[in-house]
Amino acid sequence: MRYSVVLFFSIGILNAAPLVDFGAVAPESIRLHTPGKREQAAGIDTFDRRKALRIDWNNARAGHFEFHTTDKLILPEFLKVKIRVQAYLPEHCKARSLNLRIVDRDGETFQVYRPLAGLKPGWNEIIYELDSETPGAGSFGAGKKANRKIDFPARLGGFAADFNSKDGEGFLAIGTVEIEIVSTRLPLRPVLETGTAVHVLTPENEAGILLANDRAVDVSGKLEFRVADVNGNPVCGEESEVFLAPGESRRFPIVKPEKFGVYYVDVKYSEFEEHKKPFEKTFRFCYMKPAGPVPGPAKGFLFGGCTHPLGKPVEDQKREALAAALCGIKVMRVDFYWESMQPTAQSELNFKRFDDALRVFEEQGIEFQAIYCYLPKWAAAKDWKPLSMKFTGKPRPDYGLWRRFIRSAAGHYRGKLRYVEVWNEPDHVGFANFSALEYIELMKIAYAETKRADPNMQVLTGGYTCMPNGFVKLVEKDHMQRTLVEGRGAYDIFAFHGHGPFHDYRNQIDRLVKMKKELKVEAPWWANETAISSIHVGELGQGITLYRKLIYSWARGAMGYSWFNLRNNGFDPRENEHNFGLLTRDFYPKAAYGVYNTLARLFREAEYLGDADAGEGIDAFFFRDARGELLLPHWSGASSGSGRVLLLSGISGPVTRIDLFGNEEVLPVCNDALVVEVGEIPATLRFAQRETPRICGEFFQLADDFICRPGGTGKYRFELMNPTGTSLTFRIEPELPEGLTLKEKILPLRIAPGQKKTVTLRIAADKNFRYLHNRQEMIGIALAVDDLWEGVLHFKARCATPLNRGLSGRPDFVLESADQIVTLVANHPDSAHLFWKGGEDLSAEVRLGHDGTALLLKVDVRDDIHCQPYRGGRMYQGDGIQFALQLPDQKGLWEIGLSRRDDGENDVHLWHAPEGFDPSKTAAEIQLETLRDEAKKVTGYTVRIPFMTIGLNRNVGGGAFRFNLLVNDNDGEGRESYIAIAPGIGESKTPDEYPVVIFH
Repeated sequence: MRYSVVLFFSIGILNAAPLVDFGAVAPESIRLHTPGKREQAAGIDTFDRRKALRIDWNNARAGHFEFHTTDKLILPEFLKVKIRVQAYLPEHCKARSLNLRIVDRDGETFQVYRPLAGLKPGWNEIIYELDSETPGAGSFGAGKKANRKIDFPARLGGFAADFNSKDGEGFLAIGTVEIEIVSTRLPLRPVLETGTAVHVLTPENEAGILLANDRAVDVSGKLEFRVADVNGNPVCGEESEVFLAPGESRRFPIVKPEKFGVYYVDVKYSEFEEHKKPFEKTFRFCYMKPAGPVPGPAKGFLFGGCTHPLGKPVEDQKREALAAALCGIKVMRVDFYWESMQPTAQSELNFKRFDDALRVFEEQGIEFQAIYCYLPKWAAAKDWKPLSMKFTGKPRPDYGLWRRFIRSAAGHYRGKLRYVEVWNEPDHVGFANFSALEYIELMKIAYAETKRADPNMQVLTGGYTCMPNGFVKLVEKDHMQRTLVEGRGAYDIFAFHGHGPFHDYRNQIDRLVKMKKELKVEAPWWANETAISSIHVGELGQGITLYRKLIYSWARGAMGYSWFNLRNNGFDPRENEHNFGLLTRDFYPKAAYGVYNTLARLFREAEYLGDADAGEGIDAFFFRDARGELLLPHWSGASSGSGRVLLLSGISGPVTRIDLFGNEEVLPVCNDALVVEVGEIPATLRFAQRETPRICGEFFQLADDFICRPGGTGKYRFELMNPTGTSLTFRIEPELPEGLTLKEKILPLRIAPGQKKTVTLRIAADKNFRYLHNRQEMIGIALAVDDLWEGVLHFKARCATPLNRGLSGRPDFVLESADQIVTLVANHPDSAHLFWKGGEDLSAEVRLGHDGTALLLKVDVRDDIHCQPYRGGRMYQGDGIQFALQLPDQKGLWEIGLSRRDDGENDVHLWHAPEGFDPSKTAAEIQLETLRDEAKKVTGYTVRIPFMTIGLNRNVGGGAFRFNLLVNDNDGEGRESYIAIAPGIGESKTPDEYPVVIFH
């Protein structure tokens, strides 16, 4: 398909410009309404040497046709417009009118009627004139949002035609559609230029903002832009008044950044003409040395991606292929979609769309990893019985028809595909509503037919959603194990997904490796669709997750890693499924794109050598690159800040540190030794040597967390260690945030080889010093170790929460940010509605206090849907509160649940209590009141816990104790997520991570 609309309207054209050529669309993208019942058909035909979309009909079966296109033909915003349609009419045309349809932002459809009487046979230009404020057209749809105005963004919705006869057959054809904007409220649209169609800036090119006037009148205005890096640090900017004559353009250069990375360009352009809205947009570009394209098949570890190119315009396919190739992707996971290849039982299998897309990507050196999926309705087995009646999902294909499909597909792609996958996420009932036993039979059929066609083609199991857990749509919890054991011999590769954050993925991969060993599965495994949406972790966090998941997968035996998705699936910044991409939907690189490029460039054809023992909490792995040099990717898993300084010995050549985006820094080497800081943001060390260096140990380590008490003095303890063979002098200079003061200066310390010393900083806090647990300040420790290393390490300044008499007006803890959310459902399009979408979906304010004899707790939860059908120990599966207390001199932890049931009754339950306490008796003595305000969507929990009931004594332990709380969320389909003050209560019980509360 060929669409020029994006290119033309990016610069605000007022002259006629192409929107779509219907003679070049894929016929399957045209959706006629009930064509079988009405005996109507759509296809491409040629008239007077011009291709067009031909619509045929039987007058006796219906009085009109109507169709829409699956391609989103977005219209530029306009006040008045002329849409010019080239239509071919036969002699004695049996259509009375050809009606254009526009669908606006709210789904209101406008139908513009144009009679055909008086038009000559052959090609005609039909002009549709519209005013967005008063369209002068019939409208339907949108419900209460319908306002008979075209609200933007709007799109071409398709066409309809009324017939002038009830006898015989008729046809007409539609060719090109052009759009001419007569007037608009919008100014010219600046365009970001980088030298590539996917906004990659290479060292050889220059970036700039282009403003072009394709109008028939002079234009004047003001252009402003600011460029910032991925951390928000300003890079450059400009403000300039602009005058452009008709046809004139001006380019505003962007200063090339000093470092590689992803950069954000905030652009604002305002025209001096009144009543025109300014143009405002954030562009992005990635400045990098491209990892590709690389010709030939992928070698070694497979750098992969996922996309859905079938049915997309060919220009989009070409841009996707270019974007993938530039960042180093060599294998792309793509669905076959049997249902679109053979929509009816009578039709022949049509591989054209897949062939065309494969050809586009092969031109960039990318091969397809294809998925045998899914099935047309007519191919469903007549004896199929749904595995679950509760959920909808794909039925099982008839075994004979499935065999025939696989035989044809494998034969057609003999020698063209190296990897084929049998179904997608067969353990997920939304994709496969049939049993593991039936799936295994499908896999055996696919394996036999594939190998018969091409013995060299490698067959993957369907990519499994995740390791078995409580997710309700994993109906058969042993599906994966049964497939691997009972299906042994019918697969070459075990495919696994596991979307989500790294810490969860790591646990799953450790389970996977253990399971493979226990089941004696020798087939390699492939992480062939795994990622995280940037909606939860931010775009930089998404890039960090990509780095960690890819490297860890490789280190645990994976043969490849495919990121999902190449491009965002949409534009909604709050929709989870729209934000998985390496690029935005409109081809602007995100941080993860730059990270992927760095990994592909450094590690292509590398060899994993083994884990590096860098100490608890540090992940580090040795690789040898294609040139024979050593690579050491590494990161710290600590959440308290940076601050892991390692000594490496046995250094025989230069060492380079390479950051996430490929920026290189040569590190100083002294006496064959190197000192390096390891932080939460991953980096890679490259050693110009073959021998593996030795990690000797650390220089600095926290002894415990620093907890400051407002108005008091706290102790901040850490250990200095000397892992070298000579004495070292350590110099320390704390850098404290406002409100904290160092009580005495720390003098330089001399530490003998192999020895360590504990240093205690006494730090006073102002009485008003206070930070919420999730908004902590950082303490800096400037450290210099002789001439070996100097730098600043940063750690969180944890602030004790004062426990005052009564409940304070302001909350003590606020639960409202994405990094406090733990998602429990699988990352899957079928679960998109269950993902956290912001504070109105789930958030909470927590207040603590006391009345002299009891602990007071008030929690106000904002939750769009309250659902709590459970009671007692199962209440955690519904909406409610879990909180934990660790009190001084007690053996064990308090874990208490609070809920308001659907019947309006309150419930208190204890899962854990310290030794010597009776959980049932304690629960009975806790006083709970709840209230649900349905209008405000707020559930309030007010709790009073007598000190004696839980053994809380303000005179023990300095009046300090640890507290944590989470709120569970269930919108009616199971426990989907929870939001917590701190880790250590929902996934494990680790009170060291809890906030400290102190009697004030």
